[in-house]
Amino acid sequence: MAESTVVKVRRDGTISIKDGAGSPLTYTVAYENGDFSATVDKAGRIVIRDRGAIVGLRKGDDPVQSLSFSVHLRALAITGTNATLIDVIERTGAWAAATSTGGTGYEQFLVDVVMTIEGTDLGDSADHTATFSKVLLTWDMKEGDPDVINVKGEVYGTITRTGPAT
Repeated sequence: MAESTVVKVRRDGTISIKDGAGSPLTYTVAYENGDFSATVDKAGRIVIRDRGAIVGLRKGDDPVQSLSFSVHLRALAITGTNATLIDVIERTGAWAAATSTGGTGYEQFLVDVVMTIEGTDLGDSADHTATFSKVLLTWDMKEGDPDVINVKGEVYGTITRTGPAT
């Protein structure tokens, strides 16, 4: 199949957050604004020069990739078996026993964030996904109409993209 001819819009997206367990806990983000954003950069650049003239380019340090999205505030905390987005980020409540995706060498609680963009319902042979692994999520909130939770993520693992077969 060639590249899809169906332009994707924010109604086509779904964000989910997964922990690192064998059967992962999964939280599907709801009441979101449809403003998911990801910045994917290349490794740092080391310019090689010969008396000021550029003669080469080498890879430097890996960058920390980033993502962000916002949701309408519905609850700061709840008790029981259900989780709020903040519980997922803070590893509290129903997510208190969640397993980090970081593994050895990563002290912070990390998760995988999956952005799925609908494709099959639009004629594509598969949905489109971007999986961001080993993500440290942080949040802030802002009062307004409606109140908003802003989520930021620092990606310390890989970014894997999937889509329809050609």
